[in-house]
Amino acid sequence: MSGISTLNVRGLANKFHSQSVLIRNSGEVMKIQIDHIAKIEGHAGFTADISQGKISQVRLDILEGARLIEGILRDRPIGEVSQIASRICGVCPVVHNLTSLKALENALHVEVSQQTILLRKLMMMGQIINSHLLHLFFFSLSDFFGIKDDLRLVKKFPKKAQEGLIAREFGNKIIEVIGGRSIHPLTPVIGGFLKLPGEKDLAGILKQSETALQKSIGLAELFIKLKYPDFQRPAPFASLVDLKEYAFYGGSVKTPDNQNISIQKFLATVKEHQIQKSLVKRSDYFGKPFMVGAIARINHSRNQLNPEALGLLKKSKKRLPSFNPFDNIWAQAIETVHCVEETRKILKELIRKKIKPECPAFSLKNSEGWAAIEGPRGTLYYYYAVGKDGLVKDCNIITPTSQNLARLEQDLEEFLPQLAFDKKHIPKTEIENKIKMLVRAYDPCLTCATH
Repeated sequence: MSGISTLNVRGLANKFHSQSVLIRNSGEVMKIQIDHIAKIEGHAGFTADISQGKISQVRLDILEGARLIEGILRDRPIGEVSQIASRICGVCPVVHNLTSLKALENALHVEVSQQTILLRKLMMMGQIINSHLLHLFFFSLSDFFGIKDDLRLVKKFPKKAQEGLIAREFGNKIIEVIGGRSIHPLTPVIGGFLKLPGEKDLAGILKQSETALQKSIGLAELFIKLKYPDFQRPAPFASLVDLKEYAFYGGSVKTPDNQNISIQKFLATVKEHQIQKSLVKRSDYFGKPFMVGAIARINHSRNQLNPEALGLLKKSKKRLPSFNPFDNIWAQAIETVHCVEETRKILKELIRKKIKPECPAFSLKNSEGWAAIEGPRGTLYYYYAVGKDGLVKDCNIITPTSQNLARLEQDLEEFLPQLAFDKKHIPKTEIENKIKMLVRAYDPCLTCATH
């Protein structure tokens, strides 16, 4: 192979040669392939094509099968679809269930009570706590210490493992009490709940929340002290924002070009497109990729964090807004503390007001509705067209990972040369691990993405 001034491709081949990385070298064309990236929700590999010494394409190879949920939801009764939608994911079923209900309620002009909103927000806090702690301790933490075996990780951090499990169980308990079970909730319906939690159940969660708060603070303190790769790349972000609170359940959309617009308008602007040999659509905003998730929310709404979370953010001395995708990791740790604090506020309000039975009425008509909720990995969007016969005529679901995927692939494309051609000659195993670490920093959910 001829010498190349900008990229030493032969050196790259030597650096990437390992059991889990396949290098194909044919003339001026090279392919770098990682068959499996562990510790993400779903199955994916990594491929980089190098031609004439330049990286011509970097992509995640999504190895999940097509789910076709949108097709399954069409022509279904509106009373069924939100339960089906929650089956899109076993890690974040609550956000699918509730966003689906919100879109139907928007279509049917259902007035939802403050009590229902508080209970749903409480479920979402449980969802965020549960998912973030799974990603933080069991998926991402090992990347900072070169540990592949979770048992070794637990032995290295026995106290932190205990903190993570206790706080995560607290998140599960919230969903179970409000939703009827911790995975794929049963009780939420259009306009309210089939069954309401008892005051003793809410008081029990509130009692557990103090311990959960201390455990989540302990974990967050670990994550804000970790040394993150220095990879700054100017990036557009999108998330929900709300002047009254740190937005998870509602608000307008802060777009990648820093406008505040309605969910309906954003959905009319963001474009999904399919690429060859991929089951996951990519999303762009006016032709450009963008990022959603915890770091997007922190960048946009950090001043609305609850006191303990805000204090930890200030203690971290992070420069904000952050344009480092690895910072999505510590941002999740900060959000976990915020969410535990938020559960305490919501629980106290619900207990003070006392839970009352509700039965909202609505009428069927030809209509359409939109909704968005911030899930663990970013903003989830639902659209429904509903007929006067009570059947779903059309639907569209845009998941966080399908929004993040194009941005992630661009990050990988720019990150790879920094690793492969670094003058310090980074060991090949570390290069491979850093690629996987960047993928995991986004916390992708490929099950959702292939819905």
